[in-house]
Amino acid sequence: MIVARNLCQRYPRADGSGSLSVLEGVDLKLDAGEIVVILGPSGSGKTTLLGLLAGLDQPTEGSVELAGVELGSLSEDERASFRAANVGFVFQNFQLIPTLTAEENVCVPLELLPEDRAPDAAEAMRRAELLLARVGLGDRMDHFPTQLSGGEQQRVGLARAFAAEPRILFADEPTGNLDRETGERVADLLFELNREAGTTLVIVTHDMALAERAGRVVRIDAGRIQTDAP
Repeated sequence: MIVARNLCQRYPRADGSGSLSVLEGVDLKLDAGEIVVILGPSGSGKTTLLGLLAGLDQPTEGSVELAGVELGSLSEDERASFRAANVGFVFQNFQLIPTLTAEENVCVPLELLPEDRAPDAAEAMRRAELLLARVGLGDRMDHFPTQLSGGEQQRVGLARAFAAEPRILFADEPTGNLDRETGERVADLLFELNREAGTTLVIVTHDMALAERAGRVVRIDAGRIQTDAP
């Protein structure tokens, strides 16, 4: 499902004195249906790695093959279309559109699907309503993000992530902005929805509680993979 080869990511230093290495020589292979946690402290390179695996960024060196497609061979617009058709995201800061209701936010990835996969408006709303009910927000569908708690916003984020039935889902610190109890509930929903959908799930976190629930844990530090084990 995902094959990363010799991934390196470097950025020019602000003072012009060479470059800052964030990732160096990362090799990683993830199979379809796996649940993998990429674990590491702040500044370890884990979020940079997620961005490269998802095709949000291009590596300085190396390559990423996602669902059989070499991402480096695609233009920026082609990568965006590919992500819309194959990839879902859950963000630490929720990333809901403030001017849209919960239902409308869940419909957004459906509107970005290729024409041959995009549902009509009625079907998109039906799918959004079913997912919001599934995450316990059937009575909050017409609420805007500012009218929702952090936990509710993240549950909208979960519904949105699964709306387009992605082949792979990336979650970047999905419980990072939530209190422990709310975070555990969101994590429960994330794993339940993923199990039902059979999606490949990659979670980037420093939360050991999340790591303990994964089938595989990849530990990264200083831009390099330190361990990779069940």
